[in-house]
Amino acid sequence: SCRKRCSGSDANRRRKIHLLSGTGADDEGDHTGNITVDLPYEGSGEKPEPGRYLSSIPQQLSDAGAVFHSLALCKGRTISDHLCSTTEAFLDFALSADISMIAVDESHCVSQWGQDFRPSYLKIAEFVAQLPKRPVIGAFTATATKEVREDIARLLGLQNPFCTTTGFDRENLYFAVKTPKDKYKEVHDYILEHPDDSGIIYCLTRKLVEEVCGKLIRDGITATRYHAGLSDEERRNNQDDFIYDRCRVMVATNAFGMGIDKSDVRYVIHYNMPKNMEGYYQEAGRAGRDGDPAECILLYSGKDVVTNQYLIERGQDNQEMEAAAWRLVRERDQERLKQMTFYCFTHDCLREYILKYFGEYGKSYCGNCLNCQTEFEEQDVSQEARAMIRCVESSGQRYGVNVILDTLRGASTAKIRQYEMDGNPEYGVCAKIPAHRLRQIFNYLVLKEYLHLTDDGYTIVKLTAASRSLLEEAHILTMKMSKELETKKKEKRSRLPKSAVGELGEQDEPLFQKLRALRLEIAREEKIPPYMVF
Repeated sequence: SCRKRCSGSDANRRRKIHLLSGTGADDEGDHTGNITVDLPYEGSGEKPEPGRYLSSIPQQLSDAGAVFHSLALCKGRTISDHLCSTTEAFLDFALSADISMIAVDESHCVSQWGQDFRPSYLKIAEFVAQLPKRPVIGAFTATATKEVREDIARLLGLQNPFCTTTGFDRENLYFAVKTPKDKYKEVHDYILEHPDDSGIIYCLTRKLVEEVCGKLIRDGITATRYHAGLSDEERRNNQDDFIYDRCRVMVATNAFGMGIDKSDVRYVIHYNMPKNMEGYYQEAGRAGRDGDPAECILLYSGKDVVTNQYLIERGQDNQEMEAAAWRLVRERDQERLKQMTFYCFTHDCLREYILKYFGEYGKSYCGNCLNCQTEFEEQDVSQEARAMIRCVESSGQRYGVNVILDTLRGASTAKIRQYEMDGNPEYGVCAKIPAHRLRQIFNYLVLKEYLHLTDDGYTIVKLTAASRSLLEEAHILTMKMSKELETKKKEKRSRLPKSAVGELGEQDEPLFQKLRALRLEIAREEKIPPYMVF
């Protein structure tokens, strides 16, 4: 970074090289942390040479009376491709600059134990070794287990590092896992219940982002989208629409969120289960950064496991990784996926599960998650489980989840009639059991590997080696389930700041809404997010 604010004048005759990873800077002016390099302006006919201009940065800073004192290496631009220039040009620049500190962001990427291992991060230690004077090195990450933290220190060559952890617990966040049959309806109804709140909907794929965002817009909800398939300009515009409250809802893949400092996000809904706890907690943690109550809701379905397995098996495109390393990373990714799936099925405190995963231990009852607010009891589900096994077997293991469950419930849908499943021996045997209960039992069978879902384009239910054991009458299968009669409908959670709860009477609500409208008006005039207006 630069200890002198670089001028934003003559912007029309300059183009920028961001030496440090920006966190929200736009093209209208610089802020501390960015360096503006005088490149030929478009139309001059002169071809820019990034390497030559990089090597001139130290002299430009000296001429301007500024001091270059730190260098940030971030996930988006690692040593191998830094500054869209050649490695030689970057090294020439680094060797001629007096760097006193190197900050490595997203440092978990250096570890094969990490959820996002990137071999190019291993080059950081090589880079540091070439510098004429070893600078101070700082490594930062929001989600690292004990093994990853030890790897970071070792692979970056940290010398007697001072380590500090601020703690993972966010007491203002409410956690919930739900398994609705219709995810879109669940999201749509939730947004309608909270029309004045800003929220993020995370989806696993770009296609799903487009689908969900399109439906919300058609249903009259001010939503926007964000994923890597959009142009830079559209992503920037959509991001600004969300930050400045022109759109209340952002539907996005995990490409959204890095460097976004919007503190008044009141909910984060995961439309699909992420592939690891690290990614989930990082994304969920974008809610409630102002310290006020916020909700983190995960919508689970068995198909999410299949999609994530597909992404793990076939989503690796890092050409730098050797086959042996890739196999090791894949095994660890599979283990992380299993831990993420267990989170979706646990009946214990969700907060405690998260904290324990990251090596912290809290109370076994937090009182601020769905599980802590629900009463559970152990139930015998052997009969329902056997019916599911028999239905899959008698239908030739040819159909998906919904067809199997609709058959058991005795539904008369077009697909049931088309596939002649109304003639299946198990048709209607579970008609008295609520649909959501059947789905819970089915998901439990998948988790315990009594059933398997394929990932070959169509999600088909298959039997496993353990399936046969369930058909024996002596085999008893139990699982914890919520008490239907005693579970009360959760009251709508307060959306007012903590300081306002209990202080605003019904007569004060109109004034409160007028003040909110005024805040939005001022924010738009000043071109700042509304939450920055006090």
